[in-house]
Amino acid sequence: MSDLAAPEADEVPPGKGSLHIFRHRDFRLFFAAASISNGGSWMQLIAVQALLFDLTDSGAWLGFSTVVSLVPAVILTPYAGVLADRVSRQAILRITQTVQMVMAFALWGLYIGHFVTPWWIIAVGFVNGIATGFQTAAWQSFVPLLVPNDLILQAVRLNSVQFTLARAIGPAVGGLVVRFGGVGAAILCNAFSYLLVIATLLIVRPRTNDTHARLQRVVDGLTQGARYIWQRRPLRLGVLLALAASTFGQALQYIGSALSERLFNHSSNGNAGLLTALGVGALLSSGITVVLRERLPRSTQALGALVLYIASIFLLAATDSYLVGQAAYFLAGIAHLQMAIALNTLIQGCVPDEYRGRATSFYLLGILAGIPIGTLVLGSLGDAIGFRPTLVLDGLAFVVVLAVLVLSGWWRDLDATPAQIDQPTRPRVATV
Repeated sequence: MSDLAAPEADEVPPGKGSLHIFRHRDFRLFFAAASISNGGSWMQLIAVQALLFDLTDSGAWLGFSTVVSLVPAVILTPYAGVLADRVSRQAILRITQTVQMVMAFALWGLYIGHFVTPWWIIAVGFVNGIATGFQTAAWQSFVPLLVPNDLILQAVRLNSVQFTLARAIGPAVGGLVVRFGGVGAAILCNAFSYLLVIATLLIVRPRTNDTHARLQRVVDGLTQGARYIWQRRPLRLGVLLALAASTFGQALQYIGSALSERLFNHSSNGNAGLLTALGVGALLSSGITVVLRERLPRSTQALGALVLYIASIFLLAATDSYLVGQAAYFLAGIAHLQMAIALNTLIQGCVPDEYRGRATSFYLLGILAGIPIGTLVLGSLGDAIGFRPTLVLDGLAFVVVLAVLVLSGWWRDLDATPAQIDQPTRPRVATV
């Protein structure tokens, strides 16, 4: 958070540390269930990525599968943001989690029946993408409803930590499960993990959405949300940075199988070790961030994240050592978490609940659009010119993003307070 007048919602009452939030039963239950279930999702991800690469021996296929699974989410996310401000976010999550559980069991059945093909993997990913499109904005904007208003930013930070725990534990456990139980066991574990979140969603009692958006037509609500983001430069910048970070940074998570085999001469299952290193880096980073709270400005987090992304990508391009590759992913994990918390607290912590679902959906749109674009481009370029030259180009793209952010002075906007964000500004082209 910025040192400049941190928002009131981020102030922790005297004697209440960062872990005080876990005294709230609903948040505690959801945090635990979501950590386990998202860990299961990462188990399935590393297993299915390795399986798909073994079936196709193609980085482009990894990119294609990511595009097919996330394009529905990209298309649906803006509408889903309006929906999250109109109806029960809890109900949306119950339905989408059930759909994803059914898809996991279906994929497991295909695998153990020896019917699985690349196209079946694509088809299951497409249905999951539809569920993700409706779910993601509702999930992000649901978490603040589990705590009092004065703990919202802590809830947002710890929600990022929850995903980080999953990213650290899921690939590590998934690698062991695949090694000793096979791909099918990892998929089955993920399928059962959804039951925890569904059960939790049946018993928690969140606050009611504080919004009047349900009185509007969907198109009007969507237009109003887009205008709200576009007219506020800090929020506009947050969406664009999310797009850049996911395109050039997060996409590396989805081509881990190809990098493991092509760069380090490991099996495709080596993506588990790379993603585990990324998760450990993010976990360490999140622990530091939770302790520091508002003493770490968002601008510092974002600029530091860009520098770390650049270092990690060039390190990957320069080495043929798997251990050094893990170190590079470790740095990328630190970068990912710092950028995620900076942008999450900007979007969710500084936007009133009336707009939170829609504002979150546009932020997530940047992420969900960037990942398939980056994965497809990196995978296809890697097949065509080699992954080392591709990584160099990827790192240079981040250098350009960092240069524009610093030379334009836009990085200061990341420290805006809710009062400053509430003042609309017209988009303008900065003089570099």
